[in-house]
Amino acid sequence: MSKKKVLILDCGCQIFGRGGNLNHYYSDLAMKVLQKLGHEVQITLVGGLWEISEEVEKIQWADSIIVQTPAWWMSPPWQFKKYQDEVFIQPGIVKNDGRHHADPSIGYGTGGTLTDKKYMLSSTWNAPKAAFERKDDFFGGVGIDGVLLPVHKAFQFLGMKPLPSFMANDVDKNPTFEEDRQRFKEHLKKVFA
Repeated sequence: MSKKKVLILDCGCQIFGRGGNLNHYYSDLAMKVLQKLGHEVQITLVGGLWEISEEVEKIQWADSIIVQTPAWWMSPPWQFKKYQDEVFIQPGIVKNDGRHHADPSIGYGTGGTLTDKKYMLSSTWNAPKAAFERKDDFFGGVGIDGVLLPVHKAFQFLGMKPLPSFMANDVDKNPTFEEDRQRFKEHLKKVFA
């Protein structure tokens, strides 16, 4: 196993004065598991204070990025979108949109320069797992990666490749915290070992 450099984007943010703790916990747990595996880890609190230039350096440093996020209205919190809007557009992160000069209708989304990097989405939801899997349920059977397609596409635009996603469900109404915690640790070991 080769030593990896991992940046965790902790999107645990407050709304109406509450929230964030569960995703802070998962970010901290990921850091501990990955360090135990011999990897270097940095964490950015997306809802906190961060500098654009420092985040560019962290992304360039990292072999992999983990986005640890709650689901707010079927997507990460707005603070993560702000991070994307301000950091992902910087030189050294993105070059161009990849379209061909001879025919600008071809190649959109293929101009990413971070082709040697990977990312993983880890999300917490109050929705039950079945809501993502059953075709006749709320998400129409598209799964977590279908629901988070815009986040995947943003990283693909940068040239990055996906690692298997993780999801904890029913975190408010029917929590299985200890089981989810163990599944998360095993997921990290499988993906990063």
